[in-house]
Formats: sequence, structure tokens, C-alpha cells
Amino acid sequence: MQLKKSALFCAAAFAAMAAGSAHAALSGAHKTMVDNANTNGRVLFISGASAVQKGFGTIAASMLNSPVRFTDISTKSTKDYEAYAGTLKAAAGTWAAGSNVIIIYRVEGGSVYGVDSVARADVIKSLNVTSDACGISGQDGTSVPYTCTNDTRTPDAGVSDVAPKYFKYPYNTEGETAAAQLSATELARFTGAGKIAPLYGLAFGIAATNALGDVNLSRAKIAAIFGGNVTNWSDVDETGAESGPIVVCRRVPGSGTQAVFNMWAGNFPCGTFNVPADRSKSGSIWNSATKTYTIPAALNQLVVVENSTSSDVRTCLDKAQVGGTYTTKDRSGNTVNVNFQGSGGHKAVGTLSLDSLSSAKSPGNWQFRSLDGAGKYYWNSTSGAVSTTGTGKFPTKETYENGDWDLQGWVTLNIPARTAGNAKRALLDQFVAKAQDPAVLQGITDLKNVAMAIPGGDYEGDQVLTAEYVNGDQCAPFVRSYPKLPL
Repeated sequence: MQLKKSALFCAAAFAAMAAGSAHAALSGAHKTMVDNANTNGRVLFISGASAVQKGFGTIAASMLNSPVRFTDISTKSTKDYEAYAGTLKAAAGTWAAGSNVIIIYRVEGGSVYGVDSVARADVIKSLNVTSDACGISGQDGTSVPYTCTNDTRTPDAGVSDVAPKYFKYPYNTEGETAAAQLSATELARFTGAGKIAPLYGLAFGIAATNALGDVNLSRAKIAAIFGGNVTNWSDVDETGAESGPIVVCRRVPGSGTQAVFNMWAGNFPCGTFNVPADRSKSGSIWNSATKTYTIPAALNQLVVVENSTSSDVRTCLDKAQVGGTYTTKDRSGNTVNVNFQGSGGHKAVGTLSLDSLSSAKSPGNWQFRSLDGAGKYYWNSTSGAVSTTGTGKFPTKETYENGDWDLQGWVTLNIPARTAGNAKRALLDQFVAKAQDPAVLQGITDLKNVAMAIPGGDYEGDQVLTAEYVNGDQCAPFVRSYPKLPL
């Protein structure tokens, strides 16, 4: 779903006015770099999955000399729209080494904006990385990022947590009125001269607030929760120790995270499936006219809160635990207000990729949970180490690498045919090479425990999965890799 340009530019103008006299020019060298990159058309725009959010900066910056960072002035998350500018370390097609380049990445709305919008060459909201639109007093783009207003542009490529063909109508496409899925002709724009390049496998997990005790969770129970088939924790906890309404903090349709959970917990779109529970299950708590969730302190029913980004899901879990308000976006990018009244204490679960592990702290408001047991997997706030407590199967690096943890996405970079054969394609190929390299993944704090190179590529050994989908099909069984015997 595209934003109307007039509304977008009004929003950008308002943000600029809000900055007031604090709006200042970039430093001389940075202004020259940005102006030169724009004048010569050396701007690469990638949109899609927040699964690459944590690694984007490291990967993009590794391709540039003296990288300068830019983020969005109008959003609470500094990574919903992010960009890096610098000079190329290595030539990319006709762009010589030393050329000024800007790489922009958008995650708002999730993976479908790395699929549908890319195939259809939609004009979507982006970051306006120009000397006129960026630069706030006291920020320098290096130790602290510059902030910029927004503009619109067509993405050159996209990132998704599952393959483009799985963004099926109506549960994996975007928009208040669900957009049509890609046609066979549109999907073909990623093949031939285009490309669907695997980046890495990424583990996902089930997060829950501290208010929920040590409940034994399983795939079947998670499927029941995220399908809205159970509404109270007493229906999940056979010991009888836990009760009370369930709160679900999920993503909007079109999110790759949601697509992963729709597939893993509901089998959509792989065959007969369980319809994913959405905001309609919240009854009057969700007000579609005012775009507001009002969640009472004395809750007596299931609540399903849809969130635009992973950072919003994390905030949803925080507020469910301690109370308070926050804003997110609906399926078409309009602002939604969420109000957890009172002091929280809600027993909430969320859908997140494990690159959010550093936010799952103990002590903290929420942690990841084990499966087939009652345990927690979290980031120790004191030691900075990853820790486990309790029983069950945990999404540790070892468990994921050896194939024992199958809740995951296979992240791909989706390059349309229109981007093939030019310097942007050559730069994207550099990006792919970096993202597939286990050594690069090991060097990214938020990915080193949860991301793995995919079997069949150029790498083997540590940080490479030893299990794969049969024939590379994410709807097929996930099995341990085995030597291919000669015929």
C-alpha cells in the first residue's frame, strides 16, 4: 500500500518545522559527499525485512570508507529508516573505488515491502538523504547519526524472511484492504536477469513477559495461541498454575516475521492451514475508527496487538508488563495508539527473530522461552552473556546450527530484473557476499548467536547450518544435511 505523496510531504514538512532552529547543515565534507552521490545517481535503496536491521549497518559500513550514518527524524525507532554514506572500498560496475555512495534501508511494514513493492516498482516512503533534508545540531553522522526527513522512491532491491512466492493473499500481503499477491509475471521479475539471493538463516523465537510463569510451551500450544484457538492461559498450562487472558504482540500482515510464524505455527500458505489470529480477536479493545487499542488493567479477554516493526513488538511486550502507551502503524502505515492501562502485569507472548536477543534481558520485562519445556533464554544484563534457565529446547547457537531448532526464516535479497546489469546490481552483489560470509556474521553482536550461512553455498563449518529444507523449499521438511551420493 503506497502512501500518497501529498500526505507524505506534509508529514516531512511538519517534522522539519518541529526541528525548528535546531535544523542545521551537514559538515562541509559530508555535505559534499552526499550532494555528489545524489547528483551522480549513486543512491541504492533497499526495503523489507527487519531481520537484516541489526546487521545492515555493519555490512553496509564494511563496504564503505569513513561511513556516515543517517536515520529518520520523524520516528521513534532510529532504524525504521537508516542509511550509510561513504566512498566505495571496491569498484561496483561503473562506479569506481572511491566514488561517493549512499545506501538506504527501510524496514517499516516488513518483508512485503521487500517483495511486492520491489517487483511492482512501487514508489514508497524512503529516507531523504540530501544536504537540505539532513542534519540536526549536535549530531555528526559518526558517533551520533544525522537525522533526515522522508521522501519517496522506488526500491532497487528488497529483503524478505521467506521466499517471495510465499507472500500470499490475504494473510501475508500488506494494506488495510489486503493487497493482491504477486502474479506469475510479477514473480518472474526476480528470475532470469533478476535474482533471489539467499543471505542467511535466522532463528526466530517465542518471547513472553515476566508476568507469565514457567509454562511448558510446545509447537502445538503456540499454534493454538497464535491461531486464537485458546484465549486463557489455563487452557495452555496443564499444571493449573497459570491462568488469565492471553495478550499476543504480533506483526502486521506482510511482515516477514509474521509470515514465518504463519508458516511454522499455522502452515500458511503451504496447504491446509490455521487462520492466524489478528486484531479482530480483540473485540471492542481495538477501535478501528480511532485506530486505538485500549487494554484495561482488569483484562478479561484475548487481545491481539498488530505491530509494524520488531521494535514495536518489543515495546508491546514492555508495556504489557509495566503498563503505558506507545504508537505503532497499521497495515497501511497509519499511526495506531496502544494503551496498556494501569501498571501492566499482563501475560503476553510475542513473535520475534532472535536478533532481538540483546533486548530480552534478565532482569528485564520479557525473555525468550524454550519449547517442550518451561525455560527462559535471555541476555544477562550483568555479564552480557547469553543464558538459559529451566527446561526444554532452547534456540541456542548450537541447537540452531545443528538443525534441532526449526523455527526460522531463510533471509533472501530479492533483486528485480530492472536492477540487473547496472552498477547498483554490482553493489548488491557485494552486499550478498558480505551477508553470506560466516566470518561477517560472527562479527555482528546481534547475529553471531542466531544467524547461520545456508548449506550449499561457498562455506562450511562453524556458523553454517547443517540442516536444510528439502529442495530448498520452505514448505518442505527441514532435515539434517547429508552427503550427496553419486548416481
